[in-house]
Amino acid sequence: MATDPEIRTFEKRIAQEARTDQKNLDHVIKDLKNAEKAHQKAIKGADKAQHNVDKAAQNEHKTASAVEKAQHDHQAAVSAEASAEKSLNLARQYQQRLEGDLQKRRATVDEWQHRKDVNDQQRETKLADIHTAAASRAGSRANSINRGPTNGAFNPGAAAGVKGAEGPVAPDMDMGNGHGASGAHA
Repeated sequence: MATDPEIRTFEKRIAQEARTDQKNLDHVIKDLKNAEKAHQKAIKGADKAQHNVDKAAQNEHKTASAVEKAQHDHQAAVSAEASAEKSLNLARQYQQRLEGDLQKRRATVDEWQHRKDVNDQQRETKLADIHTAAASRAGSRANSINRGPTNGAFNPGAAAGVKGAEGPVAPDMDMGNGHGASGAHA
């Protein structure tokens, strides 16, 4: 983590944005799961209603063959079939409505996922830019300190060309690759 307070503040804000995006994504995913459960329940309800319709139709056929004996029962079965048919239609309408809602929620999840991906990428780019700029500033300061004045203003002997008056020379620094600052092997 960076030590610059401005960068730390920016990193905290970026982290908060990421948490907020994740919460939003989790919320729409939960909504999607709930919608999928409701959709599955509606499908089961429609299957059950279809079963009821089939069963009522069978009952109607049985009683129709015995109309002389059970006219009243036949009428009740016809009525039950109409009611089951109505229930089936309502269940199918509900299923279709939930299916549309499910598609919208899936699209919302996809949209939020895309937003999150884009925002994550932007945050990564911003952080990389800030770290690069901070490293560049730190490197510029280090270079100006190491070089010092080059015209001999603080070392008149060096300006006059007196041997040994150049002052201290910065040692080669090992950059972790076995090479000093000059790039030669140490």
